[in-house]
Amino acid sequence: FQNEINEVPFFDVQLPYELALKIFQYLGKAELGRCAQVSRTWKILAEDEVLWYRLCQEEGYLLDMSISDHSCWKLALKNCRAREHMLKTNWKNRVGAVSQLRYEPGRVLCDAHCSDGVVMAGYSSGEVRLWDTRTWDYRAPVLAAAPSPAGAGAPPHVSFVRINSSLAVAAYEDGSVSVWSLLLGREPIHHFQHHQHIQALALAPGGTAVATASGFQVKVEHPDDKGFWQAPETFEIQKLVNFLNLVPDVMGSPVAVAAAEDIVYLLKAEDPGGILHSVYGQPVTCLDVTAQEAAFGIKTFGWLLNEPNQILLYNLETNQCMTKVGNSIGDFSCVNLHSSPPNMLVAGNKDRRVRVFDLRRGEAACSVYGHQLGVSAVQMDEWKVVSGGQEGLVCVWDQRMGTKLWEMHAR
Repeated sequence: FQNEINEVPFFDVQLPYELALKIFQYLGKAELGRCAQVSRTWKILAEDEVLWYRLCQEEGYLLDMSISDHSCWKLALKNCRAREHMLKTNWKNRVGAVSQLRYEPGRVLCDAHCSDGVVMAGYSSGEVRLWDTRTWDYRAPVLAAAPSPAGAGAPPHVSFVRINSSLAVAAYEDGSVSVWSLLLGREPIHHFQHHQHIQALALAPGGTAVATASGFQVKVEHPDDKGFWQAPETFEIQKLVNFLNLVPDVMGSPVAVAAAEDIVYLLKAEDPGGILHSVYGQPVTCLDVTAQEAAFGIKTFGWLLNEPNQILLYNLETNQCMTKVGNSIGDFSCVNLHSSPPNMLVAGNKDRRVRVFDLRRGEAACSVYGHQLGVSAVQMDEWKVVSGGQEGLVCVWDQRMGTKLWEMHAR
């Protein structure tokens, strides 16, 4: 004779449903499963969507969804846990899927870049393509090039491509640069021209600033608050630029860091010729920046032959060298500072070693060896390190144990 929706029997006490639900909120998955076997009334209560939605959120699944997005949150949590278990099992057993983004034969891949699962590629035919790997739809739309002058021949090769969450940028062999908005379509929203070949291209990771280096000139362009691209800020430097980065999260005018042979420039609108580091006979071999710091490798030779190659870390506010790490005979060929954990830095070397440095102690926390040629790219998170070699080998390492988890060869 009782109302099983509004009153729940707790032994010899009849409780309102909402109060009984509040008690059940303190139970975990196993306890709720046991309670569901007590009676039909307890089963209805133990499978309430509010309880399983809370458990799903507490375990970190489907955080961007509301309770109305699923009809059965108990099943949703089960599926999420099953997918995570499969991922861990496949990782430990080195089982994975390789997705190959192919284009028509006869097109030579000149450069590629990715951001948030969107891959951008530029080809010798002058075409620029995008792949969205998040949707598993690998059709590659073509980004339209800027209109060429009348009577122009074949389109120029693509030199560099860069992409972030809002913009895609391509630089061409003839010195032209095109900018597309990922939100507005395939037609370029901005186009500008250099008179010489472009040596470097940089795009702010989370912003809209674009920097290019051509000859002895560096240009930095960005739109104003209304979306109109302003006149470029032009910096004249003494040597040819080898590496170029934009400092992320900068308020006001963009700030660029450029490495030109043995000089590192900090290019600001209020200080157009600022030099961050300059030592004759020590060319820069790699460069990376964050909002507060710049890290770059230096090579010693000639009268400095007895000194090892190192990575220098500079503070961009004080323009002072904070620390020097690494004592290697080989040249540091790549460094990753911006995506590394706090106070950590990972670098690759031509001696085929990958080194993880603890910047607080100023020494290597991990050094691993597994490439046949020099290391060309590195990245790390809290416990994994990924490295790519010039021979085409991609390795994944556990930096806590200093061991290789698995490898894959890009033929």
